[in-house]
Amino acid sequence: MLPRLEGILQRLLRRAAEGRGFLLTCWALAFAGTCTAGYPVTAIVVPATLLAPQRWKAIALAATLGSALAATALVILIHHAGWSTLYEHYPQLASHPDWARVMAWAAQYGTLALFLVALSPLPQTPALIFFGIARPDYLGVLLAVFAGKLIKYAAFAWITRRAPALFQNGTNGRRWRFAFWRKGDGQ
Repeated sequence: MLPRLEGILQRLLRRAAEGRGFLLTCWALAFAGTCTAGYPVTAIVVPATLLAPQRWKAIALAATLGSALAATALVILIHHAGWSTLYEHYPQLASHPDWARVMAWAAQYGTLALFLVALSPLPQTPALIFFGIARPDYLGVLLAVFAGKLIKYAAFAWITRRAPALFQNGTNGRRWRFAFWRKGDGQ
């Protein structure tokens, strides 16, 4: 990610953390990041969780909702405008065997494949393009991306929330103690 963009995102999050619109800012930045594919949404989740560690669940949920709604909007846009333009400019694409194989794969595995892509670190934009052309199942897109991103962003937020405690050296340099394994952690 570009250092300047990273600085802008951090400033936006810092300002929002001081006011009332923190979760709305997390949602909007996740929506924009997914729509533009300009930055990964984890670049929002991690700094936001560092700024407000007690709100890690709400941050993960806001980022997930923003990303899932943006993904659904992209599929709707691709389905209603993109595929006809694509075929118009590249008519040989529709008859190419590789294209037919990818479209059959998207039709066969559908929302399960989209869920796995959303869960993984892979970029989801190519999957959304194929899914938007092959299967215009908008509710399926919303649910698959929401479920995959919720697991991923909650894991990132949880790890970020606990990261400082994970690396506390509590035994005078002899061994690392992992605070989340202790009883009575309180977190």
